[in-house]
Amino acid sequence: MPRRTIPFGKLWNRHERLYRHIFVQALIHLTAEPCISGDENSVSKRLFTIVVTVCREIANTENREIHPPASDGLNQPVNADEAQEDFTRTRPDFTCNCVNPRAESNEDYLIPFHVECKLLGEPTSHTWNLNTNYVMHGIARFDLASHKYGNRASSGIMIGYIISMTSEQIQTQVNSCIEKKLPGVPLLVFALSDVPSQSQHSFSRRHVMPTPFTLIHLWVDIRNNYRDKHSTGNAAGLSQ
Repeated sequence: MPRRTIPFGKLWNRHERLYRHIFVQALIHLTAEPCISGDENSVSKRLFTIVVTVCREIANTENREIHPPASDGLNQPVNADEAQEDFTRTRPDFTCNCVNPRAESNEDYLIPFHVECKLLGEPTSHTWNLNTNYVMHGIARFDLASHKYGNRASSGIMIGYIISMTSEQIQTQVNSCIEKKLPGVPLLVFALSDVPSQSQHSFSRRHVMPTPFTLIHLWVDIRNNYRDKHSTGNAAGLSQ
């Protein structure tokens, strides 16, 4: 009997659900960490170790192979033309590649599910606003030719580490920035009682294919276990 072929749309939906679940579980564990400090890259490194644990536990429970995402890896090209583009120098925080075994081209074979992470809360200096940064150096990167996060993918994830302010205050500021700077992107409406808080919006991209795109947002409150906020503020501001 020939092997049943799974349509790529269904394959991608499974991939998205799996890694969304993995990051949700990992963020829940992150809130229980006794002490978290440093810039967003430092927090993401701590998160990565938890993500690996969650992947291993799910793999053992379900008796299946699960690949942990690549952490802080280059945005890889899949053909000679892409290899010449600037976006191949960028580094999404996490890349969860989806492989389509029935693809007839490199472009259709390897599809990256990108996850970008940012700190959220009070500005760390008069020139570095975390909540504005979440929009302009986070959400916007999923539709910038210079970054091409979510290239060839129909969805991606933004993670917000809340280190100060309330979720409601941050949501207001993030939405204000979206409204002013990214007018084609819908505002966010969170289920703020969830842990982590979750939202998503769909929009049309102009610079990255495919045009229809859904961005999932996961915000985790680490105010109670985040330390050294003032001493690490400059580091957070320098993070790329």
